[in-house]
Amino acid sequence: MKREETKKKNKLHEKNNQRGITLIALVITIIVLIILAGISINLVLGENGLFNKARKAAEDYKQAAIDEQKMTNDLEEGIDKIANDNRPKTIEEAKDYGYFYEKTTLDDNDKNKIVIPAGFKIAEDSGDTVTDGIIIEDKDITTDGDEKQRGNQYVWIPVSNINQDGTNLIKKSSSEGKTEEIEITLGRYTFDNNGLEKLGQKAEDYADETKSTFTESKELDTYRPGIVDYMAGENRTAKDLAGFINSVKENGGYYIARYEASYGKDNKPNSKISNGFINENSSATKKEGYLWNNITQINAAEVCDSIYTTVQSDLVNSYAWDTAIVYIQKFSNDSDYSIKTAKKTTLDNTGKNDDEVCKINDMASNCCEWTTEYSQYTSNSCAYPCARRGGNVFESTNYTALRVSNQSHVFNRACTFRPILYIK
Repeated sequence: MKREETKKKNKLHEKNNQRGITLIALVITIIVLIILAGISINLVLGENGLFNKARKAAEDYKQAAIDEQKMTNDLEEGIDKIANDNRPKTIEEAKDYGYFYEKTTLDDNDKNKIVIPAGFKIAEDSGDTVTDGIIIEDKDITTDGDEKQRGNQYVWIPVSNINQDGTNLIKKSSSEGKTEEIEITLGRYTFDNNGLEKLGQKAEDYADETKSTFTESKELDTYRPGIVDYMAGENRTAKDLAGFINSVKENGGYYIARYEASYGKDNKPNSKISNGFINENSSATKKEGYLWNNITQINAAEVCDSIYTTVQSDLVNSYAWDTAIVYIQKFSNDSDYSIKTAKKTTLDNTGKNDDEVCKINDMASNCCEWTTEYSQYTSNSCAYPCARRGGNVFESTNYTALRVSNQSHVFNRACTFRPILYIK
C-alpha cells in the first residue's frame, strides 16, 4: 500500500518537474525571441539599420544623379561657350567659318541682321553688306562654267517690314562712308517709265485681292497644283503664300536664287553658272549643268518645291520678284533696273550676260522666268493663267518688271525659272 502511494507521489513530482522545465523553456524561448527581435529591429531600424542604409543609398543615388546632371550641364555650357566664342558674329568673319549646323543670325558690316539657314555657308565671293549683296552657298559642290568649285548660291533680299510702318529700316552704306536707312516693304509693285516703283499691294493684304491695283493678275493665297488644260485657266500657285509672308516678317528677308536655274542631280534645280544650253524649243532629255529652259510653269514649280529640308523652297512668287527689284534699285546704281532689257540678243549660259546687280544675275537678261502669279487673261481658244517675268534675248521689248500672260503647258527656249528660299 505504502509502495503504491510512494509511486503516485513520485509520478506527481515528476509531472511537476516536467511542467517547470517546460515553463522555464518557454520563458527562455521568449527571452531569446525578444533578444533576436531586438537585434533584428536594430538591424532594420537602427542607426546603421537596413532602412537607414537604404534611405541613405537612395539619397546618395539622387545626389549622384544631380551631380552627374550638373556635370553634363557644365560640360554642355562649356562646349556651347567654346562654340559661341569661335562662331562668327559677322558676315565678314563667316567667310572662313564653313557651313552652319543650325539657323544663325549674323550682322553685316552695317549692322543689318542676316539669317543663315542650317546647311549653308557664306560664299567666298559674298559681299560684306546688303548693299553689295549677301550670298549663301550649299554643300552641292561642282565645277561651274567659270571652272570654280561652288555649290548652289542664293542672295539675301532684306525686307524692313511687310506693312510699310517705318520699322526695322535697312542700313545702306555708301562709298563716302555715310549710312542711310532704307525702307523695303514686301509687296507687289508697279513701275513707271522711269523705273520708279509704286506699291500696288502690301503683303499683309495678300488674301484680299480687291485692294490690289492689278486688274489682270493676282497671287492666289490658296494652293492648287495646276492642270494642263487649254481652257481650265489653272497655273500652279505658291505652295504656302502665308508661310512665306510670315517667314519674311519674322526673319527680315528671304533668299532668291543667284542664277536662272540649271539642271541638277535628282531632277533638282541648280543655282550656278550653267555650262551649256539647248537653243531650240524642245522637250529633249535635260543635261546636267545646262540652263533649264524648255520647262512648263507647272513642272518648274514642282521641281522648286522640296529642294532642302532645313529651309522652305518654292518657285518665285510676284511678291518675291517685285521686292527683289525694289531692293536692287535702292541698293545699287541701277535705280531703273525694273525697265532694263536684255543686254545680249543671243541665248547664253546664265551668269554670262553682264547682268549682275547686288550679286543677282539675269533678271533682265537671257530668259524670261516663270512665277506662281496667276493671270486672268483668256482668248477664245485658250486660257493664259501664268504670269512670266523678266527680259529675254528673243524679245527686245521685254524688261525686268514686265508681266506677260502665258499658257501653263508651254515650254520653249525663251523661258526658265528660279527658286526662292524662306526660313522655317
